[in-house]
Amino acid sequence: MAKDRAWLLLCLCLLSGVTALAQDPVRPTGLDSRGRPTGPASRMQGGDSLKRRDDLADSITIFYRMIDSSRTMGIDSGVSDFYKRFPLPFDHLNIGGLGGASRSLIFSPNVKPGFDAGFHAFDAFRFQLQDTRLFSTTRPYTEFDYILGSRSEQTIKILHTQNITPAWNASFEYRFVNQPGHFKNNNTSHGNIRFGSNFATRNKRYSGVAVFISNNNRSSENGGIVSDTFLNSTNAAYNDRFNIPVWLGGDGNYSSNFFSTAVNTGNIYKQQHIYLQHQFDFGQKDSVLRKEDSSYARFFYPRLRIQHTFNFRNEKYGYIDNAITAPGVDTIYPSRYGFTPVDVPFSLQDGWRDISNEAALFFFPEKDNQNQYLKLGAGLQLLQGTLGKALLNFSNTYLLGEYRFRTRNRKWDINVDGRLYTTGEYAGNYTAGGYVATSLGKNAGILQLRFRNTNRTPSFVFDDRSAFIAATPGGFNAENWTRAGGTYINPKIGLTLTGDYYIVSNYTYWKDYIVPAQESSLISVLQVSAEKKFRLAKHWNWYAQLVVQPETADAINLPLLYMRNRIAYEGLFFKNLNLSTGVEFRYYSPFTADDWAPFNGQWVVQNNTTISNRPDIAGFLHLRIKSFRLFTRLENLNTVSFDRGFGFLNNNLSAPLYPTPGMVFRLGIYWSFVN
Repeated sequence: MAKDRAWLLLCLCLLSGVTALAQDPVRPTGLDSRGRPTGPASRMQGGDSLKRRDDLADSITIFYRMIDSSRTMGIDSGVSDFYKRFPLPFDHLNIGGLGGASRSLIFSPNVKPGFDAGFHAFDAFRFQLQDTRLFSTTRPYTEFDYILGSRSEQTIKILHTQNITPAWNASFEYRFVNQPGHFKNNNTSHGNIRFGSNFATRNKRYSGVAVFISNNNRSSENGGIVSDTFLNSTNAAYNDRFNIPVWLGGDGNYSSNFFSTAVNTGNIYKQQHIYLQHQFDFGQKDSVLRKEDSSYARFFYPRLRIQHTFNFRNEKYGYIDNAITAPGVDTIYPSRYGFTPVDVPFSLQDGWRDISNEAALFFFPEKDNQNQYLKLGAGLQLLQGTLGKALLNFSNTYLLGEYRFRTRNRKWDINVDGRLYTTGEYAGNYTAGGYVATSLGKNAGILQLRFRNTNRTPSFVFDDRSAFIAATPGGFNAENWTRAGGTYINPKIGLTLTGDYYIVSNYTYWKDYIVPAQESSLISVLQVSAEKKFRLAKHWNWYAQLVVQPETADAINLPLLYMRNRIAYEGLFFKNLNLSTGVEFRYYSPFTADDWAPFNGQWVVQNNTTISNRPDIAGFLHLRIKSFRLFTRLENLNTVSFDRGFGFLNNNLSAPLYPTPGMVFRLGIYWSFVN
């Protein structure tokens, strides 16, 4: 096995000398209800969209739609923005290294009504149903991604999709993220699998979608370093940050074993999700005479659709600490977190089985405009919880509706939808809202206005029936969220402006490691952002993003300013070499960043320690030739120091006592194949 891994690394080193092609992303010219690009620009978003392998190969047509949208988009083959292919979003703070718990610096609250288990710290390292792409392609298509980082960090991703018949596609995705840790007891290992399929009969009356997702998240937890004074110690042993003592997990050793996924102290989350949706259409047939060959093209226009959706989710959220060897002798949890573990080994676990069936009717008033419809439906949800050693069962029923209207000339796009839980544990939960988007003209851009109001029961982790630790009883009131905002996009000048205003009552949060709380007064957050591409000179571009987000309460901690900038030398050289190389900066203003409670898997509001970081700086070289892409990056260059000899020891902090790594080198290889 070691010999095989050595050959693999040798091959990757040889491939790293090959250059690859980059493509500037095209700004979208419209947005759907989830803010995704729509219209013709959505199909162009991937640059060349891999329409051809090379000048001599057979042509390929490949596109996809998101599972909750009917809009088609092309494969993104650009390389200007590394984070479009990296598992961790560019706006996230994460604990310790790649794979650790993360959260967004940009305010993005969970406002889903109904049941929510409440564990979202590893969402970036899960495959989600709403991110599932349903493909259609004329030839089998495969993508292979491999990223090798400092200290044996590795990310592997494989995608394969092909049409079994012209109207039946199947796809498979696999992703593995592994890193032994830059700090003691900080190793992570995440595995994700997704199967997807969409089909339609020859007459297009019956169609369906099937998706299977499996997520396995494993993250060791060290509770942070014992003191931040170790970061500035003159003891040369601590220049290797792995030697700094930590709170949890004992004195573990470093292991670069690619297959090592042992978690002695930490979180283990597992999810399986099966989604089946099928529908039958009633309508009318039509045919059009083709002038070029005098044949008839046959069409079917739905007027009434019957749809059934089945959802099955099996989720397990667990924390374990095997370092505690006897009950009542541990002193770390009482001193650091304020409670004493009772069981040995110390473990916490919530498990959920969620089964729901939903039926809906679609009415299409105009046969020539399938983007105008009325949807009415109802659903039944059955929930079974295994909370430690206790069992809990309850059911919910809900009603839903949606009206959609998009003009054929795409001048106007209107969507209104709502969902109301009528009976069960979550009776009274609802969400209602929508958006209206319009094209202001060829050169004036797109304007979208949106509004939504949601009433939701706080996530179940706040409930005292959860097996996870809460020192105060539950019984919190429902949260009520209101969001109003808009987005303006002008592709001609490369400008995007966005504004949102949030108002929430009964905001629920963790004010201590084991103490949940609820803010009864109204809290508001104003969020304004701008993105712009500036052309500085020939081949020189500046990509700028600015977010301003003032908040009105101590229960929400946000940086007032967030900025991301890329200055890149880009262009097409030697006919088929596209290049993007330059410097990337990320900065956010000082703020009291949330602390991390590893045993509960929750971010904790604290207002005592202010995090004031240096700007994150990265140098990059991104290349693409035909279907081969190469990414090389030197990240966290801002940590360079000279006071203890040359090194990268000026670590930033992502939370109190949680430093981020020093300089990180990443080499990424992305290769696509058309069979």
